[in-house]
Formats: sequence, C-alpha cells, structure tokens
Amino acid sequence: MGTLAFLDDDALFDGSCVRFTGTDGGETVVCGVTTAALQSGDPGLPHLGLVPAEAFLETYRKLMIRIHDIARMKYQNREFEGDGPIRIMVHRRDLVP
Repeated sequence: MGTLAFLDDDALFDGSCVRFTGTDGGETVVCGVTTAALQSGDPGLPHLGLVPAEAFLETYRKLMIRIHDIARMKYQNREFEGDGPIRIMVHRRDLVP
C-alpha cells in the first residue's frame, strides 16, 4: 500500500460531508470529512441553522493540509469505513482530539 495523493480542486459537499479523492498509483480512494469535524475545526463556521455548502468547502480548503495528512495516515493504517462509497472518513475525533 502506497501513499495517497490528492487533487486540489475535486472537493464536493454532499450534505453530510465534504468528499474528496485520493489516488494511490492507479487506485482511486474516495475520502470525506464530516460536517461535525469541519465545524469543530473552524470556530468561524456556524454550528446552528442552515450553513451554505460554500462555507463547508471554504473551511475544508482552510484545513485541507491537516485533513489530507489525517486521511493519508488512516489509509496507511487501513482504517477504512465499513459501508458506503467513502473508504476514508475524517471524523471530529481525528481532526480535533
């Protein structure tokens, strides 16, 4: 198992997380970071009410290096999600211990 590399411009908010893609050689790995993790990682992001998708994407971009580092570590440690299309999920406990 190699190291994940990430595309900088493929982030997408799906309502419950920001999804982004990593690659390891020819393998594509769908990753995500939960909205709870983003809200905990950025005190400026509202915790209540409707929050626009762009606000979550902006916070993702601010924290992207940390989020990618955590996703790489989880990938190398084989900490995969059980079900669904997202193989690596960065949770609040990962981003803000």
